[in-house]
Amino acid sequence: MSYLDNTYGMRDLQQMLLDMMLELDAICRKHDIPYTLLGGTMLGAVRDGGFIPWDDDLDLAFTAADLKKLADILPAETDRYVLTFEDTWVARIVPREPINGQRPFLDLFHFEGISNEPWKQKAKVFILQLLQGMLKEDADYSRFSLKNRILLKTTHALGCLFTKKAKLAMYRWVGAHVFTGDGTLLHVPDEQFACIKLVYPAKYAQEYQDIPFEGYPLRVSSHYHDMLVLHYGDYMTPPPEKERVSKHDKQREA
Repeated sequence: MSYLDNTYGMRDLQQMLLDMMLELDAICRKHDIPYTLLGGTMLGAVRDGGFIPWDDDLDLAFTAADLKKLADILPAETDRYVLTFEDTWVARIVPREPINGQRPFLDLFHFEGISNEPWKQKAKVFILQLLQGMLKEDADYSRFSLKNRILLKTTHALGCLFTKKAKLAMYRWVGAHVFTGDGTLLHVPDEQFACIKLVYPAKYAQEYQDIPFEGYPLRVSSHYHDMLVLHYGDYMTPPPEKERVSKHDKQREA
């Protein structure tokens, strides 16, 4: 994508996100903290050479140990950005102060083990999806299937019985401790609702390479093709025009 292309009105926001990402990348390289671009950001790097033109956030994934290491060293490395675990079930890097009235963010996902046994995989995914529904605020239910809309609305009502802090603690405990298997398979327990079930061989979080992103080298799993096929299928074909929309407008409000 060229920054001359502002068809979807995302250029200024994406420049903010790129500035944040380049500073984070420098910190990660300095401290030998590997990461991979993930989801739509990985897809954009491969298909568009940078941001998907209508995308409004930036997604990364770390191992659990490397995410903890980053959380420990980040305060000493930057006074512009902070890492928070309190916004939602995903860790986020956000500016210390709003930028031009907005609060752009980098989503920092992480890998955890998952069982080799299919029923245990399904059970863990179900529990996490249940907890996501309990945690969701201002959800756009139109993006989900009828079955998932019913599940999300029901779990949202159930979630009103618990504090956000308690729900986040439950979510993270399940991701880290329930049906984690023998380490040969991984998933991303803090991924979006439909993607928690995607299961990867452990080597996908161990082997990395650089990939051009808006003219800068960022890190990506060396198995990005297989990850994208698993996630999107025919990932080189863009979605229909009606699906080319940003998804995080409310979350960026300062």
